Amino acid sequence: MYGVTPMQSVGMPEAKIPYNVQAVLAEDLERAQSLSLSDFFNYNLGSVSLNDAQNNPLQPDVQFRGYTASPLLGLAQGLAVYQNGVRINEPLGDTVNWDLIPQSAIHGINLIGGTNPVFGLNTLGGALMIQMKDGFNTEGHSLKVSGGSFNRLVASVESGGNNGKWGYFANGYYFDEDGWRDQSESDALNFYGSIGWLGANAELNLNLQLGDSNLLGNGPIPVELLAVDRDAIFTAPDRTENDLTMLSIDGSLDITAKVKLTANAFYRENKTDSFNGDTSEFSVCEFGGADSLLDGLDNGDLEEIGFDEDDVCESQFADAEALEDFLNAAAMAMGFDGDFNVEDLTGELSGTGVLSDEAINNVSNRNQESYGTDMQLSFSNDLFKRSNQLILGVAYFAGDSRFDSVSELSNLNPTTRSTLGLGTGAFVDELETNIDTETKTLSFYLMDVIELTDRLTLTLSGRVNDTDVQLRDRSGERPELNGKHSFSRFNPAVGFTYQFNENTGIYGSYSESSRAPTPIELACNESVFDLAAAIAVAEGEDPDDVEFECRLPNAFLADPPLEEVVAKGFEAGIRGRIGSAEYHLGFFHSINEDDIIFQTTGRATGLFANVNETQRAGIESMLTGATGRLDWYLAYTYLDPTFEDDFEVLSPNHPLADDDGKISVRSGNRIPGLPEHSGKLGADFAISGNASVGFDVLYNSDQVLRGDESNQVGKLDGYVVADLRGRYRISDHIELFARVSNLFDEDYETFGVLGEDPSEVEVPLFEDFGQPLFVGPATPRAIFVGFSLKSL
Repeated sequence: MYGVTPMQSVGMPEAKIPYNVQAVLAEDLERAQSLSLSDFFNYNLGSVSLNDAQNNPLQPDVQFRGYTASPLLGLAQGLAVYQNGVRINEPLGDTVNWDLIPQSAIHGINLIGGTNPVFGLNTLGGALMIQMKDGFNTEGHSLKVSGGSFNRLVASVESGGNNGKWGYFANGYYFDEDGWRDQSESDALNFYGSIGWLGANAELNLNLQLGDSNLLGNGPIPVELLAVDRDAIFTAPDRTENDLTMLSIDGSLDITAKVKLTANAFYRENKTDSFNGDTSEFSVCEFGGADSLLDGLDNGDLEEIGFDEDDVCESQFADAEALEDFLNAAAMAMGFDGDFNVEDLTGELSGTGVLSDEAINNVSNRNQESYGTDMQLSFSNDLFKRSNQLILGVAYFAGDSRFDSVSELSNLNPTTRSTLGLGTGAFVDELETNIDTETKTLSFYLMDVIELTDRLTLTLSGRVNDTDVQLRDRSGERPELNGKHSFSRFNPAVGFTYQFNENTGIYGSYSESSRAPTPIELACNESVFDLAAAIAVAEGEDPDDVEFECRLPNAFLADPPLEEVVAKGFEAGIRGRIGSAEYHLGFFHSINEDDIIFQTTGRATGLFANVNETQRAGIESMLTGATGRLDWYLAYTYLDPTFEDDFEVLSPNHPLADDDGKISVRSGNRIPGLPEHSGKLGADFAISGNASVGFDVLYNSDQVLRGDESNQVGKLDGYVVADLRGRYRISDHIELFARVSNLFDEDYETFGVLGEDPSEVEVPLFEDFGQPLFVGPATPRAIFVGFSLKSL
């Protein structure tokens, strides 16, 4: 069963749903031989694209209709993801950890487009519903093993069965690879199990999931380094370790022939440890023969007035204040603003006190616990002698997060650009964060589906969400972090479907949905400066020393309010069948009011801010068919994601940024990271009863670079990539399969961002680099082979 997801709990067929629905079965996942769940979405689901910002196959940004579900903090999330009716977006930032969803344990997936309010918070662009296997929908035993390029090994084993009343299912999934880029090895281990009971009028399932992953995703690299070596990394490591425990129970009860109760409850804990070796913004200067650690001494600013660090950091000045006075006077004499703000942090260090300005290790721990319940009653009584289905539901979600982070000074290996094992043991205390966050949401929802005629169906729905978000500073040193915010809204929806005949139908809907700002967005936004500066003044401190940025995921700032994001959308389409082919052609349009965007203030720092309006509009189409031995599909999406307001945004690495590091965005500028055109083509051909071959072709057009919200610099080029696959069944129990990814070994990139000047990393390879453009290179040609064993 799908747990508590309204449209499935009443057994609504697709023809009665006033949104576009894309359905996936377990056999579709097996046929595709996809390298990961997100890889399957990318090639097989319409209006889906990937940004490979981390360059790890288990950490992509999945984008649907211009909205994102990503494991990365710092991205505004817009898709709700459910597993057996349990929303698995993490509480700290609504992120989705794809590495903790075992692909081999999935029974079915529904991707429903639209701002559908009944699926709760974060359903700005759509809802992804995942149904896991159990002992009643999956019987037998199987083993599947594959391996190949990059020393990748993937294995899964499962067993399921039932005696008509009791059922069980267990699945183990293992992933391990060295990665195709330098220093990029990763592994993941997941277990999913279910025990179920099925009665005449009721059913109950108890589900347990355990996950453990160790992922290295070393991110984008400078384009000049890309030209030298596509396998290379910029700085390393960027390690994420997840440890998941999730327990859920779901069930249903037929109270009468026309009244049904469906409910679930869950507990989820995910412990995440992160270690990120990155460039340092600090400088080591000598005053009076002793070294000091300085903040605010930017090499680029020094070069503008004709100096470098050697000119000012070899005991030419008594202290940081004297240096600051000199630099500001020199800048003003040359006609520049005197805006140097040099701070001596030597006294703010803990640990060994050993200084280094080569690199920094950002080390963090996030412990996220979430729990909740969802209950609904469905009534199938006729209304005015017409078929009618009514759902009344209530849901409660609570999420508690504990976030701890430290920043350690480190040396940098000039050859590997890694900080691993090179930390000095000295920690910058002002960057330390110890914070608790708490999120609680109580929701009431309803949906009524009435067949006005045999062909016309009307759907009315709505949901009220009441959310409280609280942040608490545990250190006692940063009272500006403490805060509590409340958000409440009723979101309505209305839709219809009309069936001209069994082969042709149309649909249309208008709906609204919303999401409250997440704790990390509330803690890291541009209004923080005023609050933190006011506190500094009240305490007799210099307000110029306030850090106006947030190091993600390694530091928080103060807690002023952001507005709730509200999406208002409508869509319409036609779908049906012509002969053996099924088709869909649809239009969608949504406006986000008070949308939240992330503004970069450096390579790993930034702030969240509300913008007045953004738009995602487009046309999507899909054809699927089966003719004789050939199964095929064809999909195309046109996407127009734009800012609908004039505003200024921080982007200090932009070549046209003003003196404050800002660029001007105009209404109509495209939202970065999203292709305007995307197309997908695939087919499988049965050579014989035992053998088949297939291919997938993917096209994405160019996209605006992240950090270029003003659309003033070049775009990331589009690309076409093809995959090939085949399988041979030796017997009913043994099958061999193979897949070639990136068949023609195309060099292309899926992600681009404006970053810092790479020459600021003082290693010989980068000293002549000067382009602050970073890209995420895509995987080269890869070959994987495997076998599966099945026993019924």
